[in-house]
Amino acid sequence: MNNPPLNTLFRMTSGDIPKWKSPMATQHELPWADILTVDLSQYETHREELVKTVSLALERDGFFYVVGHGIAQETLSRQFDLAQLSFEGVSAEEKRRHRAPIAEQGSFIGYKLQNYWEIKDGVRDRIEHYNFYQNSIDPVTRHPEPLRPYVPEVKDFLNETRKKVLRRILSLIDAVLGLQDGHLWSLHETSRGETGDDLLRYMIYDPLTEDESAKTNAVMLNGHTDFNSISTLVSQPISALQVLMPDNVWQYVKHKDGALVINIGDQLSFMSGGILKGTMHRVVQPPPDQMHLRRLGVFHFAHFLRGIPLDLLPSEKVHQEGHKIFEGDIPTTEQWESTRIKSYGTATLIKGEEFDVEIIAGLQVRHYH
Repeated sequence: MNNPPLNTLFRMTSGDIPKWKSPMATQHELPWADILTVDLSQYETHREELVKTVSLALERDGFFYVVGHGIAQETLSRQFDLAQLSFEGVSAEEKRRHRAPIAEQGSFIGYKLQNYWEIKDGVRDRIEHYNFYQNSIDPVTRHPEPLRPYVPEVKDFLNETRKKVLRRILSLIDAVLGLQDGHLWSLHETSRGETGDDLLRYMIYDPLTEDESAKTNAVMLNGHTDFNSISTLVSQPISALQVLMPDNVWQYVKHKDGALVINIGDQLSFMSGGILKGTMHRVVQPPPDQMHLRRLGVFHFAHFLRGIPLDLLPSEKVHQEGHKIFEGDIPTTEQWESTRIKSYGTATLIKGEEFDVEIIAGLQVRHYH
């Protein structure tokens, strides 16, 4: 299959990298998920209302939009410029040289190339992503040459996202769980400035063939929970992301210009005793008016500090309303992350009609078709 060139969605700016031109939002009416919105511009003035909204969202389905975050639209758009450069401006040979040691080290640092994961019945993924890690030994020369001039800019964006979004969202979740304000942030960054190994990901999906779509029931990325603490997606117009709602029905996440989409990952869900829902989500083939497009994404995956056991948080609410997740040895943050990275899309699973099951640390981890 000849992939449509991504740069048909871009226009050149003199003396700079190609400029992303946002595709049109779908004209099809889809079953949209009822996802709540948190306006961080009201963080100081209407904090109690925001806490209630976050509480409802995270205890119900684990997803919410963030607006009023203070990150300029030009900054968000610039990340899509850099994302396309990662895929269109780097040769296949150089991508292979910077391949992520997924199976060897349980790390996504570098490129995850296409056809690594199995979706279903022998159909391999058409997904490629490039990952910048915050704390790993990361000289500029670690990156492909076309990306090296922009590494400081990417790291600045990662730090801005942590300061303007992650820290404030964690503070609201402290209130939801009855924790001392700043507790969850202290598990992501110490007073000495040591941080979890967050990553900034650029990701692209190529369209499925008709045969592949038929075999996978149009699923491009199987239903899963994220492996980390908090995930942030910059909203983009191609409608393909679905979330499994409490009624066990998959519904689409609707695009909102300038919004961020937040969801809870495994680790924070575990430490909340299951009070906060680890969000089950998947990516499916877009509607007909977008089906031919390549889907470009920008993500921030926040991580706890290394070495923290995924045990219950010191909260009366967590201990009374939650439950202990691990019966035996409790994995640490990096152990869980590494194990899930190594096994995702490659492990031998217990097959089921609706989902397959993988056993990790005594838990049944579901992979939805």
